Amino acid sequence: MTLLSTLSKDAPATVLAPDGGTAQRSGPADPAAESAPGAVEAATRGTAQDMYFFASIEDFPPGIGDLGLTHDDAQGFHDYVKQFNTPNGWFRDGQVGQWMYEETYDNYLDDYGFDAARVVYHSGHGGMDDNGVFWLPVGNDWGGDVWTSSNDMRLGNEYARYVFWSTCLSLRVKNGHSPIRTWSAANLGLRMIFGYETVSVDNGDYGKFFFQEWNKHHKLSTAFLDASWRISNAQEPSVVACGATQAEATDRLFNEDAFYAAPASTAWWWWRWYDAARARARNLRIPGGGRSAKLAPTMPSHEGLAAWAERFEVAVPRDARERGLHGGVLLRGDGGTRIAIGPDGSRDVRLADPADTDRQLGSEQAVRAARRAVDQYRLAENVDLILDTVRYDRHAGGSADERVDAKVRETMVSFVQVVDGVPVVSADGGRVQVRIDNEGTVTGIADSTRQIRDLRDQPAVPPPPADARSSRTRRAPSRTSGGGENGVAATGDAEVDAALDGALQRRLHRAAAGGRFPSAVRAVPNTTEVGYALRDGDAVLVARREVELDFGSGLAKRYVLEEQIDS
Repeated sequence: MTLLSTLSKDAPATVLAPDGGTAQRSGPADPAAESAPGAVEAATRGTAQDMYFFASIEDFPPGIGDLGLTHDDAQGFHDYVKQFNTPNGWFRDGQVGQWMYEETYDNYLDDYGFDAARVVYHSGHGGMDDNGVFWLPVGNDWGGDVWTSSNDMRLGNEYARYVFWSTCLSLRVKNGHSPIRTWSAANLGLRMIFGYETVSVDNGDYGKFFFQEWNKHHKLSTAFLDASWRISNAQEPSVVACGATQAEATDRLFNEDAFYAAPASTAWWWWRWYDAARARARNLRIPGGGRSAKLAPTMPSHEGLAAWAERFEVAVPRDARERGLHGGVLLRGDGGTRIAIGPDGSRDVRLADPADTDRQLGSEQAVRAARRAVDQYRLAENVDLILDTVRYDRHAGGSADERVDAKVRETMVSFVQVVDGVPVVSADGGRVQVRIDNEGTVTGIADSTRQIRDLRDQPAVPPPPADARSSRTRRAPSRTSGGGENGVAATGDAEVDAALDGALQRRLHRAAAGGRFPSAVRAVPNTTEVGYALRDGDAVLVARREVELDFGSGLAKRYVLEEQIDS
């Protein structure tokens, strides 16, 4: 196989040292921490009963477009942490009111609300106005209104330390916006806030993926950013941390690895986010050959794991076979090298910490370094790869009196797997991602490629009957505005547009069933493609596109359309 230049409930991890002598992790790791290193704890409960509080909304009041996967999103986070602590509560849909976010009742009965627990998680709609105010529609009209805003919140003066806004536009960092502008009045002691610079995708895996990434020994901010990019690399996740000094805020942002109880000073803020530049043209060609492929098992055998780890000079302990591989494995080598094997078989290697330097590595230099790493570690030995994207891990910060301009901390070069000359289009698989710091050092590698066992000229799943397909793709009258029919600009390839039309119609009908037909629909740039989606043990040929639905009132949401190509 070659590196090509052009297109032609989670189980526990096992921690192993080179000699097999380190303690094995007996169960999933608890993200709660008793105290921050060297910190003096403030008077706060932080008990097992006051660690987590959740809110998620799918069924909104009339006039606001409903969502479909926010409960699943919160469920993934909730189900992981409830192994260690009983959450204070989880309010859904009509239970969610303004009161739980605003100062008077945000610690209602000492249990309920967004200042009643150390970690609080909201999944739903969100938007930001031109003044940098974050607006949040709730599930009922308690108080005569269905909206609250960042200007109405005062969080962190009681028990909240980490706020997850799994919504669109909740933590903007570009185009004149900043976390300080939006959240300075609301933040009275929060250590970290997690959110989005862009409109985000309605998806149920954010919470689950966060802990999968964290269990690879990623820090909190990296786990959040990487989890979001497993869903879509067209969205831009962002995280901010606070501290008494620039150094403290920066250290917290990049190194905080658990949920601590002590409040943070808000004198300094430091934030990071991912964004990307497309490195190749999207494939819009429907191939005449293969329609599906059989994939090799996700989890390697003990021998396969040993052969793979040997490339990074990490030995697999003799007793690894008995300990089992299917729960995920963490291997530690000499010199700080670390390899995490996820429960899905993905491989994540950390080779070095990024250098702290003001130098900026050019994208061409980063691509050359990444290609050398692919060759050195034989990452294209069993798969074909092409250059896909260049991603930038940017960071910036400031205080009330000072702003520090954005810099790139690491550049990630992503290669995508191709099957019989056609790329994989799944965001969560089929990729080799190489991280390079500004000195040109390869700091990490993530490999989610799957070896192809057999290419087939028929679908992995039989297509539906012809009458069902014709019904499925019947067009509804256009009730949106924008480029082409239904507001989505045509790609220039009639076959691809036709293949995706049925998926779009089903999405629009579901939105209309909730009582609010979108006012506009647009295709997210550079997301339309024909390629292979990885589904369990198969690679299935699909047409894929992300669309953004505008629900009015400053609210939007992105959706992934994916339609299997049968013939």
